[in-house]
Amino acid sequence: MLRAILILTLLFSRVFAQEIIIKGYTIDEEYKPVKNSVIELIQSNSFKITTSDSLGFFSFKIKPGEVKIISRHLGYNQFEKTFKIFSDTLIFIQLSNRIIKFNEVTVTATRYPTNTAEISNFVEIINLETIKKTPSISFTDILKNATSIYIRDYGGTPAVLKTISLRGTGSEHTVFLLNGMRIPSYQNGILDLSLIPIHVIERIEIIHSNLSSLYGADAVGGVVNIITRKENEGKIGTINFAFDSFGLRKFNSNASGTLKNILYFCSFSRTYGSGSFEYKYKLFDKYLTLKRKNAHFNISDLYLNISGNNFMISTLYLRSNRGIPAQVTKYDPSSTANQFDEDFNFLISTSKTLASLVLKGTLMFKNSYLHYVNNDLLIAGSGIDSYSHNLSYGANLNLVFTPNQTLILSSGVETSFGIAEGNSFGKAKRFNIALFLSGEKKINPRLLPEIKIYPTLRHDYFSDFGNNFVYKLGVNSQILNKPSLNLKFSYGTSFRAPTFNDLYWPGSGNKNLRPEKSRGYDAGLMIIVEPKAKSLLGLKAEISFFNVDIKDRIVWLPSPESPNIWKPINIDQVNSSGVEVSADLNLFNKLTISGNFSIAKSIRKNKRTQDDATQNKYLIYIPKSTGSIRVELSFEKLFLSVQTNYVGLRYTTETNDKWLQPYFIVDLTCGITYVNRIFDGVIKFSVKNLFNENYETMVGYPMPLRSFLIEFSLGIKNQQKQK
Repeated sequence: MLRAILILTLLFSRVFAQEIIIKGYTIDEEYKPVKNSVIELIQSNSFKITTSDSLGFFSFKIKPGEVKIISRHLGYNQFEKTFKIFSDTLIFIQLSNRIIKFNEVTVTATRYPTNTAEISNFVEIINLETIKKTPSISFTDILKNATSIYIRDYGGTPAVLKTISLRGTGSEHTVFLLNGMRIPSYQNGILDLSLIPIHVIERIEIIHSNLSSLYGADAVGGVVNIITRKENEGKIGTINFAFDSFGLRKFNSNASGTLKNILYFCSFSRTYGSGSFEYKYKLFDKYLTLKRKNAHFNISDLYLNISGNNFMISTLYLRSNRGIPAQVTKYDPSSTANQFDEDFNFLISTSKTLASLVLKGTLMFKNSYLHYVNNDLLIAGSGIDSYSHNLSYGANLNLVFTPNQTLILSSGVETSFGIAEGNSFGKAKRFNIALFLSGEKKINPRLLPEIKIYPTLRHDYFSDFGNNFVYKLGVNSQILNKPSLNLKFSYGTSFRAPTFNDLYWPGSGNKNLRPEKSRGYDAGLMIIVEPKAKSLLGLKAEISFFNVDIKDRIVWLPSPESPNIWKPINIDQVNSSGVEVSADLNLFNKLTISGNFSIAKSIRKNKRTQDDATQNKYLIYIPKSTGSIRVELSFEKLFLSVQTNYVGLRYTTETNDKWLQPYFIVDLTCGITYVNRIFDGVIKFSVKNLFNENYETMVGYPMPLRSFLIEFSLGIKNQQKQK
């Protein structure tokens, strides 16, 4: 009898303790698979999470009983339902399309997918649809429409040097990432944005906040992550042509497809032209129309991306040969200066997703070569003929752990090794290794809105100047649910690393330089009104206040030993503060109005000498205000967009006694799409600088007057995907 009772007890305990399997598929309204949908499973006190694969498939092991399943995806409404399951089960989750994708997902702000409304920083996302409808030849044509960004353009053609200022900070205070890995040079700390091809970009994520606690050195003003394309929107191939009125010619072709669940996307592009655009030059009391000289350019690039469910391999090769126009300080100047750039990026990443754990590893290699020749500037009787060669290697291992539904932990190790050498620059090396830990904790206090807390810690070691520790704390609280109203706040520290030029430039480098230190906060509100039907209004708006204090800022000044030799020293203390506003309005799903405006005040607070006339003055080339408005009207096959950009006054001397006047630039674009069973395409016509504004972003570098741009695109549809 006792033996029988024991056997029955074991049988019942086995039944009630056994694990069962839930398998499922996420599909859309047309019964097509939805990949990369986040699937959450909640049962009693346990929490599990996974993502659907390219077939929409997912699976869990659970105990029998009641479970809640939640499915979230950027392009669809959230699915949530409770089931009672006592045996192995197969379910189908059908997701309904969202009308407007206001509430997007960012991976840059936290290193894992997060809702932009729920994080503690101001984030902007520029998607492929917006990129396609922007009259853009250069990468900066897209970035100039973002909030708090000022483009420093040295001449207007696609190939001249272009850098940015974000939130009133310097070009060296913004980190650029390519698929999550940093790409600026250790040599000078900046990235020439003219070397980024736009036709390989899937989306751009811009984080307006200090993020050294996640990405290390130089992320003082913010981070820009360029995410490249993996597929071609249901087409097996596309051909694109572009022509403008200043002699520009562009050809781009790409191919995309699937081989045994492996996606591939490859692209080749060539852009060339004389760059001899028209500009106005003031001679006495008259304005003369002249043409820019030595502004020719020839740029080619080759891109390949191969990706599967848990890996990606990406390569980007770029070759640029361009003339460097002279600074316009006299009537019709000429130049023979020329620059050749060659850039190769290789990245491989892999990830493993478990029920409550995601492990991702990334390796990156970058090879950059620059050769500059200028026979117009003689030094010791001969012209300039210099080259520099940069190699960098990077590796990143990131672990995201979700022990329960209220806590996410993200930790990792990041390492890089850089080498730079040239004929006018001694060989330099840098090794960097860092550990970081961040988290996301939900708190639900009684009678108060839900709060999310984002703590972050990071420690860096650099072989050439030692250790740095930074931290950040962010808070987000959803005050209202419908409409969604979120309060954001963050405070943290950052740093900027001395470049190889700062440390080792022959005869001028200062090996005793310290990293720049900064601390800052930002606070803001974000509101989202999602439409319930196609005829209703949709609105997204955000306002953010920011303040950044930088000390030990590195500045090149004449040395005490010789005024003809300039050396870098840690001397300046700078404060950048301001407010930025951004809004997107959608009416009837046909009319979209997007706009932003920012005010920035960047002041140097310290005295360099006893009678320093530059103390408490604005930094040069930092606009007091910027803004843009974009109005887009879309029909079935037609679209029309008008883009207006405003840049306020910028001082050009440290004593603030000279400046560049504010300017408005208006661009107009109209397009028509054509579609049949086999082909689709777009014809786009743009007028850039519609009202022929005469302006400069840097003194002596005039920008083009009115120009016309025509673009053609023809794609061959993937018949298998249509079926």
